[in-house]
Amino acid sequence: MRQSTQPCGLIRNLETGKPVARLGKALRLGLVLALAASLPPLAASAKDTAETKSVSVLGRTWHVNPAEEAPGFYRATRLNTELLPKRPPAVLSVRQAIRAFHSATGCSANRDTLYRDISGSYFATLICPQD
Repeated sequence: MRQSTQPCGLIRNLETGKPVARLGKALRLGLVLALAASLPPLAASAKDTAETKSVSVLGRTWHVNPAEEAPGFYRATRLNTELLPKRPPAVLSVRQAIRAFHSATGCSANRDTLYRDISGSYFATLICPQD
């Protein structure tokens, strides 16, 4: 049995027989193109930023918007503009998040559904007054 001296994964030009590209690079390019085709258009992300409201709670800036990964929930994210990760908060951050939900929407956060993810954002359903 004869062993091949060619490295595995080479794509060769049909006319010259010379290696053109590695198979891994071609597969990665195909994957990138497939992912780019499946991404939402930029206009959709501009719509999401229009729904984001910035509010100030105890001197901290919070962004509140509907959460696309959890339908029916709103997200509150505190901005850390000072870049001091270990600074003490003026008030517990969960209380700040509840105030941010109320300031941005006029609705109160349902504390039974309130949770925090690993990125530090708070999620909750809102209880709005009936008009």
